[in-house]
Amino acid sequence: MAGGFTQEQKTIIGETERLLHEARYNPYFAEKMRTRGYNEEGWAHGELLLDTAKAAGRAKEQADSAKLGATNAYERQREQAWQESSALARTCVVLFQGQTDRLNALGLHGRRRDGNGTSRIAKPRKTANLDLVVAWQRNLFEVAQNQTEIAAALATNGFPAEALAQGAGKVEGLVRANNVQEQAKAALVQRRKERDAAFKVLMQWLRCVKQAAELAKQEGPVV
Repeated sequence: MAGGFTQEQKTIIGETERLLHEARYNPYFAEKMRTRGYNEEGWAHGELLLDTAKAAGRAKEQADSAKLGATNAYERQREQAWQESSALARTCVVLFQGQTDRLNALGLHGRRRDGNGTSRIAKPRKTANLDLVVAWQRNLFEVAQNQTEIAAALATNGFPAEALAQGAGKVEGLVRANNVQEQAKAALVQRRKERDAAFKVLMQWLRCVKQAAELAKQEGPVV
């Protein structure tokens, strides 16, 4: 057992396994329990509930791992897309100083400092809402690729068409990575619910068995 179970659930598994073991290897106990309705079929039902709960815990652990992997991939992709878009933005600000229309189209024209005509990059913060960041990045690369004069200037300053296409691809990769992450989060929530539901049923069964076992053991020594 590993990270797919809570400590309480691990305790439930241990108690269930001990009772099932005793029912299998202690004839006196098994007979006493049989008189209380726990025959082979009853114990088989308990084993089934235990197996179901264990499987649900393993599924939750796998979902944890998948979510962690998806989040790591998303964070890497977000960093890469940010680096690409930031580098392009810096180059555009240098190339198109004072060209308000072009900077506005690129989503880069902020207020000017001290009236000296120097443009400040007006872009989202790195940690801003993903939708806001992606919208800004998509627009930046779209304009850089599709406005002829802007694309021509960029091509001679380190951003040929293939570099712009690669940067735009990083942004779309970010969107896909986020979708995978969101799906992994939803799957983890579902697997946790399924695990907890399975353990709830197992616990109900175990509670009844423990009560019957206590009465059985009070009737005489278990040999």
